[in-house]
Amino acid sequence: MSARLKIDSLHFAETAGRMSGECSLQELSRLHDLLTSREGTLHWSLEGGRDAGRPVLRLGVQGRLKLVCQRCLAPCVHPLTVEAILPIARNEEELALWESEDPLLDGLVAEPHLDVRDLIEDEVLLSLPAIPRHPIGECGQADD
Repeated sequence: MSARLKIDSLHFAETAGRMSGECSLQELSRLHDLLTSREGTLHWSLEGGRDAGRPVLRLGVQGRLKLVCQRCLAPCVHPLTVEAILPIARNEEELALWESEDPLLDGLVAEPHLDVRDLIEDEVLLSLPAIPRHPIGECGQADD
């Protein structure tokens, strides 16, 4: 995914667009400071559709990230699975109305040139654990 892939988010959602691909961790610069290695790829899929009568983007991202365990400070592998459903509002007012009805709603305002790589990176960052650590029994430090 080295070339910047851009979509009209509302049109993509309303026409039930579909695409998928791979993205190198090297391309996701906002993740770099959190990773112990930039090697590897993320597999992603993006589908447009409707949910509860609203146009949505469904983003799936899978891969493995090497983060720093906050117990032992050694690298730990974090299996990544992102499944996001993002309603697409036509404007800020529509999004504000939706959010007033559902404060937990995570929606976007329609963009005619939405950068897919930025969307992937945003959702990966939001999905990361606040305190990465090895699974119980696999850390060099005593488990709590």
